[in-house]
Amino acid sequence: MKKDLLKFMMAAILMTFTGTIAAKKDIIAEPLRISTQQRIPSDLDKGARIIINNIENWNPAQTAIIICDMWDKHWCNDATARVAEIAPAMNEVLAIARGKGVKIVHAPSDCIDFYKDHPARKAAQKYRDSKIAALADGNKLPSEKNAEWPVDQSDEGCENKDCQPHRAWSKQIESLTITDKDIISDSGAEIGAYFKKTGIKNVILVGVHTNMCVIGRSFGLRAMKRMGMNVVLMRDMTDLMYNHERAPFVDHFSGLDLMVEYIETYVCPTIVSSDFTGKKQFAFRNDKRPRVAFVTAESEYRANQRLPEFARELTLKNIHSDFALGIPIMSDAKKDADEQVKAEYAAYGMPVDTDGKTAVPTRHNLENLQILQDADLAVIFIRRRALEPEKLQAVKDYVASGRPLLGLRTASHAFDAKANVPREGGGIVAAKENTSDLLAQWPEFDEEVLGGNYQGHYGHLQTGTDVSIVPGMENHPILKGVTPFNSPNWLYRNRPLRSDKVTVLLTGSNPNVPDEPLMWINGNHIIYTSLGHWDDWKIESFRNLMFNTFDYLLKLNNK
Repeated sequence: MKKDLLKFMMAAILMTFTGTIAAKKDIIAEPLRISTQQRIPSDLDKGARIIINNIENWNPAQTAIIICDMWDKHWCNDATARVAEIAPAMNEVLAIARGKGVKIVHAPSDCIDFYKDHPARKAAQKYRDSKIAALADGNKLPSEKNAEWPVDQSDEGCENKDCQPHRAWSKQIESLTITDKDIISDSGAEIGAYFKKTGIKNVILVGVHTNMCVIGRSFGLRAMKRMGMNVVLMRDMTDLMYNHERAPFVDHFSGLDLMVEYIETYVCPTIVSSDFTGKKQFAFRNDKRPRVAFVTAESEYRANQRLPEFARELTLKNIHSDFALGIPIMSDAKKDADEQVKAEYAAYGMPVDTDGKTAVPTRHNLENLQILQDADLAVIFIRRRALEPEKLQAVKDYVASGRPLLGLRTASHAFDAKANVPREGGGIVAAKENTSDLLAQWPEFDEEVLGGNYQGHYGHLQTGTDVSIVPGMENHPILKGVTPFNSPNWLYRNRPLRSDKVTVLLTGSNPNVPDEPLMWINGNHIIYTSLGHWDDWKIESFRNLMFNTFDYLLKLNNK
């Protein structure tokens, strides 16, 4: 009897031990897949910036989310209303993150005494570190030297003139759940010491307001950066204090876009809640601006520089822009790495080694395609990409919705990789998921969507391509302010076009070859142009062409 009891106890201990190991393995086996967005200096154009995505795998046990100043009430009624609106969506993100093992830090400044007896408050008070305390500094970083602040907040940023600054808050808004496993603190010294002692390296900031507390508190973006944390802003889980009657005189939410751009440029990368929820990112209900989804993946025409530059001008016109970017994902090394792939990877300023030991990239990927779900216009500037079927389906779903689409330059061969492209894992993936071991392509996109007939291009001429207006089209609204010009592009072969619904607006010519269609409307809501060279954006007629095209397509959604 005693022997049987002993065996039972030993078996129970073994099962517990084995289960603990399995649980730990499960945690290790499921890192957080984080897609960061940042703006870094261009290697090709001095003083310019390019927008990039990186994929990072974070250990949840080494990750924390800090919730900044989500008070129950703000002195500005508009700010209070927006906090109340975003809080339920934020709480969903926190619940998912907490379930994955991420530490949640509640930082409602100036009302910590409300939580003095809460276990989460007591947990934050256990740690001290004088070196960390010295780094809990929200002043500007060296990287911000000479940077221009994007909004005028000298009036404290409230658009409601009946509101006057005063202390209105007493605690964090109750729609954000606080558990005993969380921590509560408004001290960067405390939070930083806790992170150091518990091994937290990755920090996500959510809450309000980006241009004040989120960036400048002792636990804010700058302070976390100083502490050496891998810090990011969740850009759809935040707000700012800005009055649209102040410079730069844009919509409140355009002001937020400009602030996010500043942070991505000078402070740290940003992410969206989609990395946790798998849903489209959050948007305030009063944000009525048109939404443009830039979907870009190419390395030949500096699209990751020129499109963000153009998008900034759209922001100043109160048009919101999101980016779904092609990125070089690291994969197993191959000595025969494609030269095109290596060139693209180098364009992101990242080293490439083909010694058989170091990882090399694969270019067949797009991030953040969830932005297509609520886009009013999709802009496609992609060159020869194959995608995971579900990602290509997101593009097909957008096209099927009948919403406007603009194809630029290499869009004519956007989803034609000219060869079969294995999924990562190849046959293993196919066996495991009962699906194809190849990535999906859409070579018919040119004909079926754009109405084109891309057959390569003529030679690279020093004289460029002469652009002319089709007779009879001079008064078309898209051509307002457009006169014939010379483009540095080499001329694409597109004759004859393959849609009976095409209206050609521009043609291009080279010496001793037939004129080619250069820009056309297919039906009513699809426009394509083979223009798009990086120097085209310096030409006044091309810029007018682009502004007119965006205006034309976005107005279709308002009819």
